[in-house]
Amino acid sequence: MGLTMNRMRLVGIALILTTLCGCESIKEWMHRDRDLKSTKPLPPVQPDQLLAYINERAERLQSIEYEPINMTISAPHLLLSPTLRGWLVAGQPRNFNLVAEGTVAGKVILGSNAEQFWVYVSVPREEPTYVYASHADFAAGNAKLPGGIPFEPDWVLQALGMLPLPPNNRYTARVDQKSRTYTLSWPATLPNGNAVVKEIIFDGDPATGTKSQIKKHQILDAKNKVLCWAEIKQARTVQLPQTDPRTGLPLAIQYPTRVVLRWDEQKFEMDLALGSAKINKPFSDEEARRYFTRPNIPNATPINLAQYQAPLR
Repeated sequence: MGLTMNRMRLVGIALILTTLCGCESIKEWMHRDRDLKSTKPLPPVQPDQLLAYINERAERLQSIEYEPINMTISAPHLLLSPTLRGWLVAGQPRNFNLVAEGTVAGKVILGSNAEQFWVYVSVPREEPTYVYASHADFAAGNAKLPGGIPFEPDWVLQALGMLPLPPNNRYTARVDQKSRTYTLSWPATLPNGNAVVKEIIFDGDPATGTKSQIKKHQILDAKNKVLCWAEIKQARTVQLPQTDPRTGLPLAIQYPTRVVLRWDEQKFEMDLALGSAKINKPFSDEEARRYFTRPNIPNATPINLAQYQAPLR
């Protein structure tokens, strides 16, 4: 029942799939005259301004459905970079389901609900791998992932812009005039006990066209080395039917349409091209059960990572 290293690497790939006061506010610099871009120094920013932008965005984006998606995988042990095709559905607070498959690379299922997350990987000519764990066991460090993978299930929702951040972290904010970015940082501890710094990098100028206002999410170790990151390469902005009660202006939401995820130490990279999207569509009870219940998959035995004690080879 041991899991081979190559198969667990593919699990790791799937798991990666694995998010205003004082001076000028973010809303204001997002709507400044476009002629100001790159001509004036960026104004200072406070952590609560960046935090408010993240949480306001998450409040507006309650659910999203992408179909189709194309997932291209790059890794040292892969001779080719296979592309899998499928769909992705996500809904707050912790629900998501990604299904992708290809004739060469097999099939990947990555899902989560309020209680647990699961990963299924089927590789040609090998037995399928199916693992799961409760969020509580994972957060407590009882569900071990191989290879020191700095994975957190909530990263999927964070990369999509659907994860609000708590107000009580020790946030700091800095501005980089050369790259014209703002960075929100805070210390954190991974489930494996390692101390890290989490960062969200913002474009300091208005994100027009397919540019994303949030450029990247990343995790750094105690030596400031980047462990993994999710870069938002392209995004789409759409108008919502609601208006801002303070200004009377129409509200808008931005969601990613292309995300590249990178795991530096393992040199795994996943390029997600996210197709047509439906946002804030309510799920019926039947849809919620179908999308967000850990599936029964023929010829695959799910392994609880909190109970699996054999060495992972």
